[in-house]
Amino acid sequence: MTDSNLGSVFIIGGCGLLGHHIVKYLLESGDATITSKKDVLDALRRTNTEVIINTASPDPLVPVPRLLEEVNITGTQIVLDCAMELGIRIHVYTSSSEVVQHSYDDILMANETWPLPENPVDGAVYSRTKKIGEELVLAANGKNCLLTTAIRLCTLFGEGDRVLTKHMIEMAQDGRAKYHVGTGKNLYDFIYAGNAAEGHVLAAKKLLEASRAKEPIPQELRVDGEAFFMTNDDPWPFWEFSRFVAAEIGKPIPDSQIWTIPLSVVCFFVKIMEWAIWVGTFREKPSITTEMLKYTAEIRTFDVTKAKQRLGYRPRVEMKEGIRRGIAWHMAQFQAKKTS
Repeated sequence: MTDSNLGSVFIIGGCGLLGHHIVKYLLESGDATITSKKDVLDALRRTNTEVIINTASPDPLVPVPRLLEEVNITGTQIVLDCAMELGIRIHVYTSSSEVVQHSYDDILMANETWPLPENPVDGAVYSRTKKIGEELVLAANGKNCLLTTAIRLCTLFGEGDRVLTKHMIEMAQDGRAKYHVGTGKNLYDFIYAGNAAEGHVLAAKKLLEASRAKEPIPQELRVDGEAFFMTNDDPWPFWEFSRFVAAEIGKPIPDSQIWTIPLSVVCFFVKIMEWAIWVGTFREKPSITTEMLKYTAEIRTFDVTKAKQRLGYRPRVEMKEGIRRGIAWHMAQFQAKKTS
């Protein structure tokens, strides 16, 4: 894709939720497989690439360890090697806020000074491979004129979101939205995919400016070799997302109908369900797992001051509008299936 300010932009993972929104943002703003080195080199040469934005990752909710390692570690290194071999100057990597998370403990306004545990999220394969991928990307900064940065995203939502928004709509439609795991008051950071897309583009532009700068950029303003948390900068109680979705589709839930259930109780029954499904299939998992539930009951907020100061990041689409856009997209999909 050619962008008038960035030149030719090569987006890896462009069919995914975030990659789709990055393509959409570049087209609308007017700025406008990775496990084979040969394929990556051929693609980069054909497109005369100047900027790489790597959003690729297998689905973390359906973790396949070998695939996650091949894409998030081996594939990331291949992309970096190809970029350095071809003299490409800019590489923006989509990392994850999970890289600083030890377990399922509360996270209160984490910033980029937090250390990265050796095995984040109790050694979960997605978190571990994302952490290693981020380290590879930042370590490559400055090699053969390549400038790199990593964007640590929190929970994404928006048009094309087939996880969070989809599940929340389904819960509202069948009455499950009234059940809240934990206290229901735990603050949680989300990010609208369109804002995340713009954040990646801002990072690429800052890296391009740095590559052309004649004087060294002060450390407190540097983007290259740095990681940035990115959110909508508006934490909500986790289950308020669910209630807002319910209200938007015409099924509002009054306070008197809310049931708060202790996390330990829900996890006990879900664990039994997981075991029963495994015994019956030897591999399949239920649509809801104990790991997913633990996230819904924890405090999970991040400080985006660094992204604001160095990237000029400001979430243009606020939470309610972003959720409405996601709902509208899904309802259109539901309607299309009914009429097809």
